[in-house]
Amino acid sequence: MQRSMWMKLLLYGGLLSTIPVIVVGVFAYIQSTNQAEQRVENEKLQLMRQVQANIETVLTTVHHSLNNTIESPTMEAAIRTSLDGEDFLVYRDLRTELSKLQSFDTKVEETIVLNKDQNWLATNQGIRRLDSHVDYERYLTFFDLPYDTTWKLIANDSFTEPIIRRNCPYSLSLIKKLPARASEKFGLVFANIPMCTIQEMIGGDEVDDELMILDEHNRVIVHSDEQAVGKTLAELGFSEPVWTTEAAGQFTVDRDQEPFAITYSSSTFTGWKYVSVTPMDELMAETKSIGWFTFYVVLAIILLSALVVWLFSRKLYLPVQKLVAAVTQKENGVPTGKRRTEFQVIEDTLQELFSSKSMLEQELSIHAKQSMTLFLMRLYQGHFSEAERQERLKLYGLDSRMAKWHSYSLLVVHYEQTQKEEDQQEMDLLTFAMLNVAEDTIPDEYRLPAVWVDQLLVLFIGLETDSQEQGKSVIYQWSERLKSFMHHYLEADVSIGISAPFTNMAQTSTAFKEAKEALTHRLKFVDNVIINYESIQAKEKSSMFQYPEHLEEELLLALRLADEKQAYDLFNHLLAEVSEGAHHLGEVRVSFMRLLNRMLQLYQQSGLRHDQGVLLPEGTLYQECLTIPSQEQMKNWFVSRLIDPLLSAFKQVSESQFQHLSEKMIDYIHQHYHQAVTLEQCAADLHYNANYLSSVFKEGTAMTFSEYLAQYRLKKAKEWLAKTSEPVKTIAEKLGYNNSQNFIRSFKKMTGMTPGQYRQQKQLK
Repeated sequence: MQRSMWMKLLLYGGLLSTIPVIVVGVFAYIQSTNQAEQRVENEKLQLMRQVQANIETVLTTVHHSLNNTIESPTMEAAIRTSLDGEDFLVYRDLRTELSKLQSFDTKVEETIVLNKDQNWLATNQGIRRLDSHVDYERYLTFFDLPYDTTWKLIANDSFTEPIIRRNCPYSLSLIKKLPARASEKFGLVFANIPMCTIQEMIGGDEVDDELMILDEHNRVIVHSDEQAVGKTLAELGFSEPVWTTEAAGQFTVDRDQEPFAITYSSSTFTGWKYVSVTPMDELMAETKSIGWFTFYVVLAIILLSALVVWLFSRKLYLPVQKLVAAVTQKENGVPTGKRRTEFQVIEDTLQELFSSKSMLEQELSIHAKQSMTLFLMRLYQGHFSEAERQERLKLYGLDSRMAKWHSYSLLVVHYEQTQKEEDQQEMDLLTFAMLNVAEDTIPDEYRLPAVWVDQLLVLFIGLETDSQEQGKSVIYQWSERLKSFMHHYLEADVSIGISAPFTNMAQTSTAFKEAKEALTHRLKFVDNVIINYESIQAKEKSSMFQYPEHLEEELLLALRLADEKQAYDLFNHLLAEVSEGAHHLGEVRVSFMRLLNRMLQLYQQSGLRHDQGVLLPEGTLYQECLTIPSQEQMKNWFVSRLIDPLLSAFKQVSESQFQHLSEKMIDYIHQHYHQAVTLEQCAADLHYNANYLSSVFKEGTAMTFSEYLAQYRLKKAKEWLAKTSEPVKTIAEKLGYNNSQNFIRSFKKMTGMTPGQYRQQKQLK
């Protein structure tokens, strides 16, 4: 025997205790690291925004101050003069204005103004002639800048004479073309900020990260390493960055196979990017410490859980161990031939003890159920005497249940098989499911077990109430619920027949016949229905049914005209009339047989040939019609076996006849338009039915008879008005109008003008 239970307890207990701890630990680690990374990213972005704010405050101050200077009257006067000796006062005022730019707030160290037309250049050292300056050609290149205002990084060594006094290799210059309000620019003003000052503002050595500023072309313009200025990140050894459209963000790049985090903030003022480059190891330092802390905590909890699981599993295993020892003692040392676990030993012993009893109880239960089903089937068929019936009811324990009932009723359920035949296995499953649904729908205390009798599901219902009306209402509610559940859960459409209530068990077979007879009347209803035998009996005593002959005649005419919509509508209307008006099942059968007979007569009298696509075997059709059980099946049968074939055949015939008759009617109009011609007169002269000719003409010309007659008369009237000078009255008489005013009104309605106006219009043309 294998002692596997203790090992399973240890294994399952260990898994149950450790898996949640590991899951929670991993979740906590992920959450904490995400929060730590997000916090670091926010700190980097905050640093970049702070650096950006500090620098752009200076740049904005320089920009506004320089704008105020170049728009001042002093600058306007200076840029228009040659600044010779007699212009000393103008130069002095200009220097005073420019010196205001060179303050602590602006960081501007040197301000340069030059005038190409007046040939002078003014700096902090004084004023000189521009064409004699050593950097004359270099200064002129700045006139080619595309914009009137430009921030530009300038290398000091590109000038022979430095543009700033401080020993700094680069300067950030705000360059504006002058005059500010003129379209033709001939002057420049430079506000030069040493790049070293900008480097000091972004932190320099005080910040651990590698900080830089990129211009709009993503080239470095500010960096602690002067060698990096003017290069891109790719040229500095980083992998190609992927900039997003967002104003600020963070992404990862590689340099020398090591990951770095790029944190940036874009400026809408200058188009620059303020960038911080941080090694990923630095960013992940905090997350690593969190990870190790989480690991040690989870490990400690797992070890503690393992100890607790070991103690409890051993305590739980002790009773099982004692039980196995007691069981094995009864085996008397007989070998089993296989290795078994503790529970297998216990299970085998219990199965050996109770197998005989279980098999006996199962057999008795099956035989008892089969015997009771057979009893109920024979009870409904009337095969028992009173004494035998009472004995069997007592044997199956049904007498105590029926003792509470004061009246009975039988429900007979029929499955309406509208689709193709299911195979036998599917039908067996469906009948079993229907029986279960029926027994679940109606409580046990109000029914006997449901049974199948001749493909009908029979339910014996008992009621405790003495009120017949209340009992009928309860039974009808159960029937509705049963019908609804069959459709909802099994997709099975059923009809239910209900017998008249009875109080004597001897009337059971009679009630069964009543419920079956009620089911036969479902042919009169459109949908699957619940039919009470008493309501059928009451209707059969009412007035006589009048068959709707007029609908039949109209239906036959629609078939003859191949009018599909009209034929289907009339057939549905006739079906509704028969269902609502007929009270006896025989009247419904006779009505459908009569309609079948008239359609066959139409088929025979029309002379349709087999090669026109229709073949109606009379003998087979009569037999099929008599065996159809429900109205929906009867409707589908008539449509598929009679209406559709006749419509198809008559449509082929009518398509060839319509054109010929339409042409004869048009010729008739052309010959008699001057008379008071009507559709009825045309039909009489052509020997056809007026309604038939109306449909034919509409089909062939897309106009009614009267519309075409009016159009033709209008055509003739226009010809005579345009080509003759006959009076309007004479033309009206020639067109068959008894009153010329009627002609005038009709002409104006169709053309929008009177005949006289029409004639005048044509003569003018």
